[in-house]
Amino acid sequence: MMASDCTALIIFGVTGDLARKKIFGVLYDLAVLGRPDMAVIGVGRSQWSREKLRTVASEAIRAAHDEPGALDEALLATVLNRLDYVQGAYDSPDLYRALAWSAHGHTQVLCYLAVPPTVFATIVERLAETDLAPCVRLLIEKPFGSDLASARALKARIDTHFDESQTFAVDHYLEKESLQNLMVLRFANRWLEPAWNAGHIESVSVTMAENFGIEGRAGFFDSNGTLRDVVQNHGLQIVTALAMEPPASASADDVNDRRSQLLGAVATLKPDEVVFGQYDGYRDVDGVNQDSNTETYVRARLRIDNDRWRGVAWTLIAGKALAETSTEIVVKFRAASAPSFIAEDCQPEANCLRITMAPVEAVALTLQARSASLALGTAAAKLVTDGGYRSSERADAYARLFDDARRGDHTGFARADVVEQSWRVINDLIDRTQPPTIYPQGSWGPTNQAGSGKGQ
Repeated sequence: MMASDCTALIIFGVTGDLARKKIFGVLYDLAVLGRPDMAVIGVGRSQWSREKLRTVASEAIRAAHDEPGALDEALLATVLNRLDYVQGAYDSPDLYRALAWSAHGHTQVLCYLAVPPTVFATIVERLAETDLAPCVRLLIEKPFGSDLASARALKARIDTHFDESQTFAVDHYLEKESLQNLMVLRFANRWLEPAWNAGHIESVSVTMAENFGIEGRAGFFDSNGTLRDVVQNHGLQIVTALAMEPPASASADDVNDRRSQLLGAVATLKPDEVVFGQYDGYRDVDGVNQDSNTETYVRARLRIDNDRWRGVAWTLIAGKALAETSTEIVVKFRAASAPSFIAEDCQPEANCLRITMAPVEAVALTLQARSASLALGTAAAKLVTDGGYRSSERADAYARLFDDARRGDHTGFARADVVEQSWRVINDLIDRTQPPTIYPQGSWGPTNQAGSGKGQ
């Protein structure tokens, strides 16, 4: 396949669930955005043909753009005609010879690894043996390793064959506009910065809730669980955006320096600081071990040991089959002392900043205003800003991810030291032996000594 453009995208694991749900639709979105044409080569172990890949991709793109008139049929045909398929085992030299032939003529080859972490190193080493190696940019889907030791070992093996500039550790949350908007809220509002510390803030809670289970991902999820699948990456990235110091610039190095510095101040989690839950019926899902102790819910109390946050209670909640699907941050400020002119029996409530990242972006600040009573008392009043759009209407994080990798911009990717610090935070919990607490589907998770429910 000769190139009409200098870039080729090789998708390892193209027959998997992630490609269907996210990647195929993004290929169309990139075409709509007018990005350079990319030859796309899907790789998988399944006995698919080029025609089967194009059929599956067409169905996925149509499902992702199901509103009337949302699709340009001519553009869709162009996108589908770029797709090719190469079948083989990930450790087979024949597979990589076929890939080298298919990508011949391209000066840049994005290799996106949407496969289990157990085969990352094999794919990296086989790619290094091909003529493509100097042109390769490795996009390694999370989780990067399975614990701190394996993450370090994987990084060492990659560094043996590829320069650090060629490696992009994927956490698509870093490319979400809602997360980037969160950083703008943090650093672009002068009134907020003086109060953004332990002297004024009592607690911060981050809730990442889904009202559905793990259907379609049973094999992957049962081997990883919520701790690895969400907390180690997405959850801690949100905490980092909320808590890190202002970066010196918007460069990838300066931003990642601050991410790494903040995560280095997060204490390693201990068992008594975390609640693990599993929704009722999880073990009945096809593909899940009937004796599985894999957690579908995590509630963790984080401690950040630095001057800005020491003494602030941080809570991170992530779970499946909960009461609703939402990603929300609640910042509770310390209560103010009642002014002398306020009624004696009236103590002002604490101010509260509620930031909703999904499904609709919004910011609500609870302030104190005069109550309606005759006495000069206080009552809560809200200032609310609503973006007016659902997060699904924004540019997809994966579209930004592929475009940034093509341009060599690492800002939306996790640097190696950031990944390692994230693993360190949860590392003592990975080999736990206690079973998770069973909780009803549609609830807010298990109830026990560490509490339950959505962050308030």
